[in-house]
Amino acid sequence: MKKFFENKKYLIIGVLALELVLLVVNALRFYRDETIQLTADDLLVAYNDQNTGETVYESGFYADHSNIEGSYIVSDSIKFRKGIYAVTIEYSSNANDSWHNCYSTVIPEFDTSEELTANLVNCDRISMPESKSSISFLTWVRYGTEFRVRMGPDTGAGGDGIYVLVNNVFVTYMRNRTILHETAKLLLAFLLIDLFLFWVFYRKSELVNFFKDKSIVVAGLSFIIFFSSYPLFYRKLFFGDDIFYHLRRIAFTADAIMSGQFPVHILPGWDNDYGYAAGVGYGDLLLYPSALIIILGGTVQFAYKFYIFLTNVLTPIISYYTFKRISKNSEIGIASAVVFSLIGFRLHSVYSGATVGEFGAYCFLPIVILGLWDIYTKEKKNGYIVLALGVTLTLSNHVLSTFILALVIPLFCVLFIEKTIKKDILMQLFKALGLIIVLNLHFIVPLMDYLLFQGMNGNAIFDILWNRGQEFIKLFNHIPDASLDSGGFLGIGICGILALCVALGYIVSGCAGKRTLAYFRLILLNVLMIFLSVNSIFYYWIMENMPLLYKLLGTMQFPWHFLDVSCGLIVLLMAISLGGLAKNENRKALVAAVTSIICTTCVLQSTFLLGEVIKEGNQITMFDETALKSPFVAEFTIEGADQGITSVETDMVIRDEEIDSSASIVKRNGTTIVAQVENNTENTVTVEAPLWGYRHYVAKAGGDSLNVYTAENKKLAIDIPAFYNGQVKIYFREPFLWRFAEIISLSGFAYVIYVFVKKRNDKALEA
Repeated sequence: MKKFFENKKYLIIGVLALELVLLVVNALRFYRDETIQLTADDLLVAYNDQNTGETVYESGFYADHSNIEGSYIVSDSIKFRKGIYAVTIEYSSNANDSWHNCYSTVIPEFDTSEELTANLVNCDRISMPESKSSISFLTWVRYGTEFRVRMGPDTGAGGDGIYVLVNNVFVTYMRNRTILHETAKLLLAFLLIDLFLFWVFYRKSELVNFFKDKSIVVAGLSFIIFFSSYPLFYRKLFFGDDIFYHLRRIAFTADAIMSGQFPVHILPGWDNDYGYAAGVGYGDLLLYPSALIIILGGTVQFAYKFYIFLTNVLTPIISYYTFKRISKNSEIGIASAVVFSLIGFRLHSVYSGATVGEFGAYCFLPIVILGLWDIYTKEKKNGYIVLALGVTLTLSNHVLSTFILALVIPLFCVLFIEKTIKKDILMQLFKALGLIIVLNLHFIVPLMDYLLFQGMNGNAIFDILWNRGQEFIKLFNHIPDASLDSGGFLGIGICGILALCVALGYIVSGCAGKRTLAYFRLILLNVLMIFLSVNSIFYYWIMENMPLLYKLLGTMQFPWHFLDVSCGLIVLLMAISLGGLAKNENRKALVAAVTSIICTTCVLQSTFLLGEVIKEGNQITMFDETALKSPFVAEFTIEGADQGITSVETDMVIRDEEIDSSASIVKRNGTTIVAQVENNTENTVTVEAPLWGYRHYVAKAGGDSLNVYTAENKKLAIDIPAFYNGQVKIYFREPFLWRFAEIISLSGFAYVIYVFVKKRNDKALEA
């Protein structure tokens, strides 16, 4: 036995074998079948007895407050073991779509706390509206005990005037999904353990040396990640302005992948399963890991939190590397990462604004900065690749941020025109532009296809752009949310002013040497970004005198989006100035003091912002997609589409009722529909599917392609030939041109990887 533990090879084999056994045992633990069906006779009417204060249960399947005050319907106690369950309820009611007034959920029998803080089950309150006759939702049972399915009006005054009659309740244990979910969690734990054991047994000396040399960096990055992520530890989500839009994107990206789409272009589920072409008009690179969590059985809520955590990890790591290279100082690099990651505007975007695409793209802004730095300083040969990669990663997450870069980068080039027109720099810029096009062709081609031929709603706001920015004074201090739903707004903050003042002092004092004028122009560019982010008569003047430019600027929706670039420039100037000062041994103490003040100011001000998020943020949950399917007008929907159709026409529709034909759905998987169609006439019959009529849907009957087009009401229409009786399959299929563009982009990424690998190997050979 001693030799076994001394032999690392045997020990590793033993650990892996043990893990495999535990994975199998864990899977078998959840291998069971459970199905419960409750009819109306099995249900109870529950209400609170005013005299005793206790809940009274009586046999019944109908509840309204005019009959019994505060009454609702429940099942008898059901023993739920740990796992994922699907609950389906067949009912009738007169309620609206709001779950506040009439809802169903699963509640633990013995957790009598008001907020159910034992957290025995994860389950939303699912609305029971008049427009539906059945609802289905998932519930995650975290601890096996007794539960009840609760249905009907809210017990308060909001439930008055509402009735609910329940016919059947079905509870089904989701065996495969539970096993997948629990196995994935255990496998992740084992991977972390194995990684730790690998470093201990095989890389112990390297690990010790790394932490010895990088202790400050590791500590700094760990602090940034924890500080920016600690609101995620709450068991609910804190409301942000755009949160429901992005919860939909995450949930339905997972559905699209499970239905066979990749890359995802049409999100199923949106608008009551009619679909939404978010993947064509909106970058979604960082959504895929969160979608994978849902596929593995996780909740939408956890997937959303993971997205935030992922960006909270990427942002400090990327910014540290970037600004360390620029300042040539590791300590200043970590200080720059603190300010770039914890500056108020970023944390506002994460928690108060919930602008998922924006703070996802913000992760990669330092790469764009580094690319321009390498091109103009000529410190590295492949600056064009870095710039192209930064812009590509930005576009892969947020088109609007890329639009702003498309305005700012040319302006930057003009500001440094004497360098820009030099042959070597100009060639680097043109190579970057070419590589950007190649890397993003997979996105550009579908986008242009839909913009030119589909007729899409835009995201431009042309009316009062001068009033959609922020007041200048609000950029420097925290502004509470007037509605008290979120943590409020914070811009560049006091730390931003301090950093700009340090940079200005560095430049004015002549410490920058030959680069004094260049750095001063960077300050002017930053001042311009701040100016463009505020409410200003400037936008009104543009509307009056340059209407085309005004419409172009309207694409960014809110001028304060320019603060993303402003924050990046602030940290760039901070890294440059402190890095320059730190080269003088006599000034290192001063640099350390100034750096500490800026970072401390940033952390303290952001502490107040996050405190307000926790204190004032409206707490929400979102565990499954039921509440996400309601109609939602978004930027890339088809122009003229009537969202009201989506709740009425949920099956195949033939408009001419006199025609002896029929059509109905027999199977549906995401945006793929199999319908049984009977055309008993000698004429072609038009059938409308419950899908929006986006381009590149295909319909096939018996192997033959049918004519597919967008109907006048913007639904997808299919022409059924005369006397056809059989099944029709309708699905979304990427055209050849889109696939060809993807191949070109993949080739571009292969080239980028080749260059970086070759560069790394060349360095290794030199060493």
